Amino acid sequence: MCSTFLYDRTKFQLTQILFHGSFVRSYKIPEERNMDDTIYTRLREHIDSMPAGYPATASGAEIKMLKKFYTPLQARIAMAVGLVPETAETIAQRLDMEHAEAVKEIHAMASQGSLFRITTPKGAFFRHPNFIMGLYEWHVHAVDREVAELADDIYEGLFEHHWKKRKTKQLRVVPVETSVSGKDTVKSYDMIRNLVKGPGNGPYAVAPCICRVEQTKKENPVTRPMETCLVFGLVAQYYVENGIGRSLTQDQLMEKIDECEAACLVPFSTNSKEIVNMCMCDNESCQLFKNLGKFPKPAQEVHAAFHAVIDGTACSGCKKCTKKCQIDAILATDIPAQKKTFVHQVDRDRCIGCGLCVGGCPEHAISMVENDVFPDVPDNAMEMSVRMAKERMALAEHKSRA
Repeated sequence: MCSTFLYDRTKFQLTQILFHGSFVRSYKIPEERNMDDTIYTRLREHIDSMPAGYPATASGAEIKMLKKFYTPLQARIAMAVGLVPETAETIAQRLDMEHAEAVKEIHAMASQGSLFRITTPKGAFFRHPNFIMGLYEWHVHAVDREVAELADDIYEGLFEHHWKKRKTKQLRVVPVETSVSGKDTVKSYDMIRNLVKGPGNGPYAVAPCICRVEQTKKENPVTRPMETCLVFGLVAQYYVENGIGRSLTQDQLMEKIDECEAACLVPFSTNSKEIVNMCMCDNESCQLFKNLGKFPKPAQEVHAAFHAVIDGTACSGCKKCTKKCQIDAILATDIPAQKKTFVHQVDRDRCIGCGLCVGGCPEHAISMVENDVFPDVPDNAMEMSVRMAKERMALAEHKSRA
């Protein structure tokens, strides 16, 4: 029943975007001529038309990545798949190829992580995913050194073109629970345990963090836990069905949350009140922090409800908080503290409100304070995608008039 309802709601919401002036264009299939030269460029454009985008890079890394994940035939099929979930038979009708072969290949692509499959009592439905928080993570077991190195340029392009200054982003910061427990003003979707186990979020699954996998393929040291990519609901079902991740019980999920906090990992969830994924990020391995760190004011480039504040009269200058912080937001002042050290303070322009520093302070000198403006959090992932799509449409129209 849940699968059927989500399918129907998804189809309705995304249909509004597709047929009311969306940048997601028709599913015209390219001709066969020069396919090996052009098919991946056209596939790149198709994926770029998804809400989260997939921009061209100067190095051509995005095309090389697609060649690693798609055969020319699969690339051609992918361009016939849009945001609205459809049956394989419906998609196959748009393809100039043998019907049974097309249906078989569509199912195979979903098993490989190139298409999202929704299994419902009505049967299987397929839609095209975003690249990030989608098909890239679903290829985590296909990452080799070349893919890991290509990802650097791709992430840089995504942050430049589809993250920076965007009103609606794919992810938001969820503070660790120990930093906000007991606060009356905390929304239920900012309490991490409520968020991940809340109604409708099961089943649960965990998979390897693709950023840490990248680092291992580059032969760089990784000191944090590997299995920290958490997914929920239909996405968890997809992960388990396709061997991308393994299922978790609710108790195991809570243990995983504790493990991640102990490892100083920052929770970045789907930017919605009902989530489908949660990344556990750190500045040692993660592409997110690598690119956020390039901004002079990272706090302005994330959705967060809180920021940390240090009570200077209680701070002993022990620096334990600086070791917890993943974004270098805690700095020493010139005010003397104990043991020939200095009182520390939080740089509001850099603090992203994760709360990791709070529990690590032996003097209990750090607290979380609400930001002046709370993020306008979408109800669910579909609403988030619709917002992102509309914002991209508006930006494209503005540029066309300029």
